[in-house]
Order: sequence, then C-alpha cells, then structure tokens
Amino acid sequence: MTDELTASGVIRKLMPWETALLREHFLRLDPEARHCRFAAGVSDDTISGYAETALGADALVHGFLVDGVLRGAAELRLLEDNAAEVAVTVEEAWRLTGIGTALFGRLLLTARNRGVRSLVMTCLPANRAMQRLAARFDGKISYASGDVFADVKAEPASPLSLWREAWRDGSSVAATVLDAQLNLMKRASRRSTEIAGRGES
Repeated sequence: MTDELTASGVIRKLMPWETALLREHFLRLDPEARHCRFAAGVSDDTISGYAETALGADALVHGFLVDGVLRGAAELRLLEDNAAEVAVTVEEAWRLTGIGTALFGRLLLTARNRGVRSLVMTCLPANRAMQRLAARFDGKISYASGDVFADVKAEPASPLSLWREAWRDGSSVAATVLDAQLNLMKRASRRSTEIAGRGES
C-alpha cells in the first residue's frame, strides 16, 4: 500500500560515495527524530561515524532529494535467513507528505528482488510514525523489553517486480540529471541578476 506523494523531489538509491548526503541529513534531524532513529541521545560525532558505514556492502539506502539535498532516507541492512532491518527518517519540514510511505514502498520492492522475505523494524514505543508506517504495509507489531518490533513480509521476486525496479532506477537517474540541470540554470540566473544589480549601483 502506498499513499500519494505530495512533495516534489526525486527518490533514488544512494551511491556508496554519497556518505556526505546521508550524514548531513541525519545531522539535520530534530532532537526527537534523532532520538527515535538512534534510540539514544547520540552526539554529532557518533552520527557522522555511523553515516560513514551506512552505505556499506550489506546495506542499501533509498533517499528523497530536493534540489540535491537529502530530506528523507530509508535504510535496508541485510541480515541472515532472508531478513533485513529497516529504518526510515524524514526531516521535520517534509513530514506528512507521503515521503516515508513512498520510501518504504521503494525499499520493499528492492528487498523483494534480492530475496528478502522479512523486513524488520525496531523502534521505541514513542516512535508512532514508524509503527503507523509498518501498519500501512500490513506489518505484524509486537512488544518486548520496552521496544516495539514490526515485521513486514515481502513477496517473492517476479519478472514484473524486477522490471519495476529497473524502470524506477532509470527514471530516477533521468530525474536526477534534469534536477541538476535546472539547479545550474537557477544558480546562473541568480548570478546574472546579482551582477546586473551591482552594475546598476
């Protein structure tokens, strides 16, 4: 199940060399979101250290980017027995726009095509957003040792699911290139306006 995405931006997989994008996204999270994501009052240095390994060989991250800035991220870390751990973060100004649901849906498709059958989310009881997200995808929620556990089942891969991932990856690349070109044009236009303004003064 997915909700309509009402925010304008690009959803795509992050590349291993895009650590800085993920790090800056984590550092922009408000205190409550940071606490929910890392289950503790972690320092900037700890978050930066985590970001350095978050795009490793055992992980895959989909991001929501606006003007080249990462505003939301869905992390998939592979576990044993065809399972994977999932975490989703969205910056405060971009919540309630369907970004979290869209990111999780994209991540679920990717996991399915890699043989993952169970997506596991662990969060604090206060993290209602993650619990609602799991429920949207028919996740089974349980409680133990003060934490909340959600298990979302993924269907086996099919020719259609493999095609959908390939098509979305291609569309995302095209959208990213277009977005970059538009940003360059905007910056060039602003620079021309500034130069013209200085010439008139």
